[in-house]
Formats: sequence, structure tokens, C-alpha cells
Amino acid sequence: MMNKAWGKQTAIVLLAASVLPASCHARSDRPTPSATAKLPPTAAVVDLDAEMARALEARRPVVILVVDSGENSAEEKSYFESWAPKGNTDGAIPVVLDLGVSRNRATAARFHITDTNTPMFVCLSPKGVIISRDEPPSLAVKPIAELAERASQLDAKVVSLEEAVAKNKADAAAQLALADFLFAQKNAREAIPHFAIVAHSETADTTFRVRAWVDLARAHLWIGEPEKARHEATNLIAILGPKSPEAVAGGNLVHGLQDANAKRTALARQEFGTAIAAAPKSTYARQAAEAMAKLPKEEK
Repeated sequence: MMNKAWGKQTAIVLLAASVLPASCHARSDRPTPSATAKLPPTAAVVDLDAEMARALEARRPVVILVVDSGENSAEEKSYFESWAPKGNTDGAIPVVLDLGVSRNRATAARFHITDTNTPMFVCLSPKGVIISRDEPPSLAVKPIAELAERASQLDAKVVSLEEAVAKNKADAAAQLALADFLFAQKNAREAIPHFAIVAHSETADTTFRVRAWVDLARAHLWIGEPEKARHEATNLIAILGPKSPEAVAGGNLVHGLQDANAKRTALARQEFGTAIAAAPKSTYARQAAEAMAKLPKEEK
């Protein structure tokens, strides 16, 4: 469950994965760095949860620059520094999340940020709901005021869903509603415990359990936990597979996605085929067919 501390004033968290690449801003367009907009040292472990708690208490945004000290140029850092709020004027707390520090990579993984998909901006509401994830070529720093209204709407929604869960934690529909909302916003890390409650419940409807279990495994994949994803998919097939063809299809879909990501193409193709054969008319079979079509062609 996400931190329930939130106030009337909206605090926005911006995770800025580097800054606009040269293709978005010509060198002549870049502003001159401000002497007052100084960022913290890059090569340090960042406790993002603590930074967000501090921001919530102070009702201030957090602006996080995600960089890789071995990749990002000094020019890019200067550009971000010129944009970063100056002192307390804009009420933001600048933080640098350097992927060159191994522990920071684990923090970035919750937002599906790696050294292969930066630069990126991820905007979070005060309660941690992801408002947007912007990658090139649409990468842009959104004005804080522009995000405030959307953040307020998202936080009101998540509070409503959390209250429904609090009334009856055994209510599978309520748990799934909250998990689905979070997963749709790409808050996979926060959705995982709610999916797990439904997936592992022996009293929940089988249809609910299968859907929750598949999404639980896929959420682990999203945040860079492939072995946990495979474990959940394997258990889904073993436990619910004997009575639900869709469980077999969903579990093999996840296995195929993991192996496709790991470039184990032949194995992925086999697993997608198993998913399709298990429940040909299911959503999982359709998704498996779509994923299979994207695999590299077999050499003859």
C-alpha cells in the first residue's frame, strides 16, 4: 500500500532520466546554466522513499535527475541544472539518481528505467502514482503547474480504491480494482501485493485468480524481476492449470515473454505455441500470437 500522507497542495515528483537529447534541443537552444540551480553530487546512494516522504511533509515537488555517470554528458547535466528550481523559489527538491551506483539501479528499476531506455522523465503524484513516462522523441519537462490537476485526480482515485480495500481485504474485486488501476499507471511495484492477495487466495473465484496471477507475474517482469515472474507463472500452471486452460495459457505467455526478453527465441516460440494451444480463444492466446509474430524469423 502506498504512503497515505498527502495534502491539499499537490506535490509532484519528476524523475528526469537525463535531459533532452541533442535531437530535441539544438546546442544553441540550450539555456545558460544558472549559478543558483546546483544539483547534489551524482555518485551517491539515493533513498528515494525518504526523499518522497520529505517532499510530502514539506508539500514540495522532487525533481530527480536519473543519469549514468559513465554515459551522460556534462552538457546534458548543465541543461538540467539550468532547468532545476532555483533555491526555494519553485518549491522543488532536486535529487540526482546516478545509475553508475548499483543500488540506485534497483531504485530506478521500479519505474522500468535502465541504462538502455534513458533519457526519460517519469512524473509522480504525491502518493506515488505515475502520471507519465516520457521517452525520446517526445521527451519533455512538463511544468509543475500543468501536472497538479492530473495528480490530484489520480490521488483521489487511489484513495477511494484503497478505502474499498480497507473495508474488506478479502474482497477480490476490490483488490483487483486497486491493482488494475496501479498497473495501468505502470505502478507495477505497488500493484504486486494486491495481485498476490487475489492470486494466492484459495477462496477467490478461479477466473479472478488466473487474471491476478498472470498480471502478478507480468508486474515482476516490468520491474526487472524475471526469476520471480517465472516462479509465479510456473506456480500458476501447476496449481490452477489442471482446472483452467487459461491458467496454462497465461503461465506460458509469461514464460514466453521472459524468454523472448532474454533472446531465447526458440524456447519463447515454443511457450507461446503452448499458450495458444491451451486456450485458443483466450486473451492470453491472442497476446501470445502477437508476441510470437514479433520474434526474429527462424533461419532455414
